[in-house]
Amino acid sequence: MGNAIKNLWASLQIFFSNFNARYGRVFNWVLIVLVAGILLYLFVRSALAGRRGRKSLSPLRTRTADRAVTEHAAETLAAALRCPTITGREEEMLAVGRVLRENYPRAARALDWATLPGGSILLRWQGDDPSQKPVLFCAHLDVVPGGEGWTVCEPFDGVRQDGRIYGRGATDCKGVIIAQMEAIEGLLEQGFRPKRDIYFAYGCDEETGGEVGARAIASRMEQMGLNFDLVMDEGGFIRETALSHGGSYTAAYIGMGEKRRCEYRLTATCPGGHSSQPGKKTVLVVLSEAICRIDAAQPRHRMIPIVRRHLEAAMSTYPYHKRMVAANSLLLKLIGGRVFRDDPYVSALIRSTVVPTRVDGGFTADHVLPSTATALLNARLLPGDKPETVLDELRSLLADLPVQVELVTEGEESFITSEDQPMYGQLCRVLEELYPRLQLVPTLVTGAEDARHYSNLSDCILRFSPLTLGPRGGGSDHGGNEFLSEQSLGLAAEFYQAFFKKL
Repeated sequence: MGNAIKNLWASLQIFFSNFNARYGRVFNWVLIVLVAGILLYLFVRSALAGRRGRKSLSPLRTRTADRAVTEHAAETLAAALRCPTITGREEEMLAVGRVLRENYPRAARALDWATLPGGSILLRWQGDDPSQKPVLFCAHLDVVPGGEGWTVCEPFDGVRQDGRIYGRGATDCKGVIIAQMEAIEGLLEQGFRPKRDIYFAYGCDEETGGEVGARAIASRMEQMGLNFDLVMDEGGFIRETALSHGGSYTAAYIGMGEKRRCEYRLTATCPGGHSSQPGKKTVLVVLSEAICRIDAAQPRHRMIPIVRRHLEAAMSTYPYHKRMVAANSLLLKLIGGRVFRDDPYVSALIRSTVVPTRVDGGFTADHVLPSTATALLNARLLPGDKPETVLDELRSLLADLPVQVELVTEGEESFITSEDQPMYGQLCRVLEELYPRLQLVPTLVTGAEDARHYSNLSDCILRFSPLTLGPRGGGSDHGGNEFLSEQSLGLAAEFYQAFFKKL
């Protein structure tokens, strides 16, 4: 047997030696040309992709909102921001409702206005043609706590300064509500009536899951037999991005679906005792090791079609090496996760994420070793990934540690809205009319919005707010100094007016 293998190897060596002597030069040239052709193809695709959308103009520079509309909307938003509507504070939600009624009296009279448990608001603007299916616009009244990092003002001061409105909730998402109400009031003043019924649902607890607000509203609508041609919620924005090679790029990011939000709990157990005589591993050490393992073993990247569309449309915002990967599907599959690992936004689009958000455990006495400690993991799963599969992977990863893993919250899986939906086309046409040459980017929303609660009521759910965010437009929605520019707010009101007229 050994001699047979040696003879076979010798025969192969003779064959390759003869082949190389006779055809080696031609073969080498063919190989060189083939490699050069592949590289040229990659470079050309990357160069062409870099030109696409590069000349998109900033809507903040090319359009100016009506001054009277902007002034009234900014003053009303400032008043709404002075109501600290942290989730669970029903009285503050009701106070925002009073602000809306006082500042938009025509809307208060013309629309069916219902205040629901928890302080949620449900509005119906009756249309002329009952044969047409209605549409629904969502937003939320509640905000996260003020937090730290505020230097311009306190979180709930509602300050107007240098053409900006500062306060918790300016962009997330009272600015959207004010823009919609401003549009309704202006259209009513013009004597406009919509063709179809338009509903507005403003939930009271989006920041903590929407159980009392959006879920209850959706259940009520389902009982009423409502079905919508369109459900539009917050999610994507018109965003200005500073480019690495200089200048800026503006695009409208339209959420066609969202990642699934799940929560897992780790519970580590070890013998307690006195800190002067610790065991081989204490419970906090075990829990820390478990968290480090999970952080180091994040799910592999996976490119779903909607994310590929996002990368193709937004390619000109990337530096050249990332543009080359994004422009070429094979490279994207092979090395996309590694190339984009320094970009948290894109990294979150191409993989499910699992991160610890809270750790509990320990005694008030600093010399006592606790016997139990827990950590809460927040997971955002790509469409198609299952909570049970992630649970099995976590248990397998931590099998040798005294740690239990349980699934606490499954969340709802989002479907991806088709770009063939007529309402998506209508949205794109309105944006193109208002902002010529603005790049439109269909995308996946990494956060969880109220819209998911309405998934049984429509097959067209779009997650988009016409607020322009960026260095001048607005930002820091959960951070300090959250602000929205008055110009961005006025333009958003004009967008809703134009969109309502097209429905």
